[in-house]
Amino acid sequence: MRDRKTHFNINRFNSLVKKWTPRARTEEPNSGDLVALFLHSSLLYDATLEQADAALARIRSRNVDFNEFRVNLVEEMVQTIHPKFPEAFNRMRRVRSTLADVFRRHHKVSLEQLVGKPKRDVRTYLEHLDGMPTYVSSRMMLIGFGVALVPVDQTTVDLMRHTEVLVDDATPADFAAALERRFSQERALQVHYALTAAVDHFHNSGRAEEARKERESKPKPRGAVKQAMERAKRGRGSSRSSAARA
Repeated sequence: MRDRKTHFNINRFNSLVKKWTPRARTEEPNSGDLVALFLHSSLLYDATLEQADAALARIRSRNVDFNEFRVNLVEEMVQTIHPKFPEAFNRMRRVRSTLADVFRRHHKVSLEQLVGKPKRDVRTYLEHLDGMPTYVSSRMMLIGFGVALVPVDQTTVDLMRHTEVLVDDATPADFAAALERRFSQERALQVHYALTAAVDHFHNSGRAEEARKERESKPKPRGAVKQAMERAKRGRGSSRSSAARA
């Protein structure tokens, strides 16, 4: 595999963070419950903070607990968070797979067993749960376990290109890798909250949707379509497997 290093304009990046820090949330209200943090993080990528907050509130109000939510069908989960929620079906398919995997391992929907374990082991555990997006595991490590990772979703990358922080093509994984080990945990948390506020504005202004359409209209590199189909096939298989175990 080709070793790819992503270069970005650190001065533009720092200016963006400085601009949005005063308008950003300064704490995560779900940090005391790791399953709630997982669900909120799963609702936040490529969506707005307002959408994620509202969807989590609906999950709480319509279920006795998160275990009850786990046994819902994907279609029922979609109805709970709202059918027009961004990528609602694929998002809930992933969430259901992860919750089923947690239940299969521990016979309950809880992640408290991770508290006090070595952070390297926690990260490995989270990253290997069925359906777990990298954005979500990174956000959980940052907020729940104090590890200096900056979560990056596709909308963040689109924003970086729009603001010319990034000038070359990069995936969320590329940009997240470029940010890793660059900040202290406190600074990484500040960066995350500032980027969340900036991405919210990007969504609400309509520019995120414009950037998505522009990105999707570009021809994909040779082999990219086949790889995407293979990933989707693996995801469907994982979802069916988790559903059977649940």
